[in-house]
Amino acid sequence: MTATTSRYDAPGSTLARRAERAYRSALDRLAEGTATHVKHAGRAIKITPAAVAREAGLSRNPLYTTHRNLLSAIAAAARPSAPAADLGTTVARLETQIAELHAMVRRLGTEKRQLATENLGLFHRARQAEDRLASRERDTTELRRKITRLTVAA
Repeated sequence: MTATTSRYDAPGSTLARRAERAYRSALDRLAEGTATHVKHAGRAIKITPAAVAREAGLSRNPLYTTHRNLLSAIAAAARPSAPAADLGTTVARLETQIAELHAMVRRLGTEKRQLATENLGLFHRARQAEDRLASRERDTTELRRKITRLTVAA
């Protein structure tokens, strides 16, 4: 080992290979939008060497000293893809989603009307049952009065 390299960034060392895997994994997560670092999770992050190092949980210095090959991969991932090709695909995908959502809205509207009709029918039946119950309670009360009068008179 020379005076300028440490055991951590000596090319070919186990730690250097482990760090390179961590950097590549972090770059993949950032590129896929599945970052796990607190500052990155759930956000659109510009892919930079600092962001990759932060996501990997490592220093960015080895990227510039030992893992220079990763810098080109980071630069390539940071470049936006061809917008014209992606735009046509995105528009087609969104139009399909819109059509599906319109069909869902129509279906849910029909379902809502059916449920409202069913609800009104159930409400009407409940009111009829309450009216019958009240009528039976009145009849029961009247019959109890008659029984009381007959037992008192007898």
